[in-house]
Amino acid sequence: MGLDREMRRADKKVSDDAWIADVLRAGQVIHLALATRCGEPYVVPMGYGYDGAAIYLHGARHGLKCDIIADNPKVSFNVTAGVELERSELGADFSMKYKSVTGFGEVTEITDLDGKNAALGVLMRQYDGPHSDLTEANKDSIWVARIDIMSVTGKISGYPKPPSQVTRASS
Repeated sequence: MGLDREMRRADKKVSDDAWIADVLRAGQVIHLALATRCGEPYVVPMGYGYDGAAIYLHGARHGLKCDIIADNPKVSFNVTAGVELERSELGADFSMKYKSVTGFGEVTEITDLDGKNAALGVLMRQYDGPHSDLTEANKDSIWVARIDIMSVTGKISGYPKPPSQVTRASS
């Protein structure tokens, strides 16, 4: 991708796949970044589900999000978990604890009944909620899609890095 470049704060970068998967499973909201064919940006927060390989979305059948994705299915996304404000007596010392995952991918709409029901099952597992299957009669009532993840990077602040990311000084 043309946007590949090193993270400015390399000390906060996490590339451990298991840690990234844990953050994606812990998150509750995904911020989906889209761009129109003319390059106009649009960001939309959404509920989502992650199954270890892809991210699943659902929402209204019609609207700006669906229109943009139909024209340009390439997206960027961010999920943040464990957010805590760390206060201080000095404003300059305020900080934020977080674990985040940012990635790039491509959205594919899911239109078949079995695919929609499977995706909605992933979404409900994300929130430990009940799942009821759609029927042929109501399957077109909602939009369901999958993000195929092309690249992903983690970032951490205020939490210990996963052991696989800790570098030991040479003796």
